[in-house]
Amino acid sequence: MNTNKTQKYQQFSQAASGVQKDFPATSSVKLGGKSWTKQNLIQVFTAATAAFDAVENAKAQLKAAIEAQRAESAVGSGLYKQLRQWAENEWGKGSPVLADFGFKQAKPKVKSSETKALAAAKARQTRVVHGTHGTRQKKLLTASGSPGLVLVGPDGKPIPGFTQGPVPPAIPPGTVQK
Repeated sequence: MNTNKTQKYQQFSQAASGVQKDFPATSSVKLGGKSWTKQNLIQVFTAATAAFDAVENAKAQLKAAIEAQRAESAVGSGLYKQLRQWAENEWGKGSPVLADFGFKQAKPKVKSSETKALAAAKARQTRVVHGTHGTRQKKLLTASGSPGLVLVGPDGKPIPGFTQGPVPPAIPPGTVQK
C-alpha cells in the first residue's frame, strides 16, 4: 500500500480499536446528521479495513497470476517458434498447411522509390569517400613488382648483404609518364 492508503488503514483500525475500548456501550453519538452506536461505528471501521485487506489480497493474486502468465508465455513462445520451423521443414515455407497451425506467410517488405534512390545515392557517395573502384578501375590501379626489404639490426642500422631493393612497377598501358 502507498503511504496515504497505509495511513487511512491505520486510522480506521485505530478508530475501531478506540471505539471498542473507550466508547460507552449504551450511548450513541450524532455524527454527520446521523446517530451512531458503538456497534455501528465498529462495523463501519472494520468493513473499511477489510476492504483494504481484500484489495491487497487481490493485488497479490493478480501479481502471482501475471508472473505465471509470463513464465508460461515464454515457454509457449519458444515452442511455437520450434513448431513453425518443424512445419516449414516438413511442408515447405509456402505450403498452405502452415495456415492450419496459424502461421502466416511473411510478406516481403516493399521499398519505396524514394528509399531506393536514397540508397543508391548513399552507395555512390560511400564509394567516393572510401575510394573503392570497380573491376576495370582496379586493373588500372594494380602495380607489378615487389616491395623493398631492409633488415635492421638491434642498433637500428641496416645489416649489409640483407638488403633487397624494390622492383619498379610496370607502367600500365595507355598511361603517359611525365
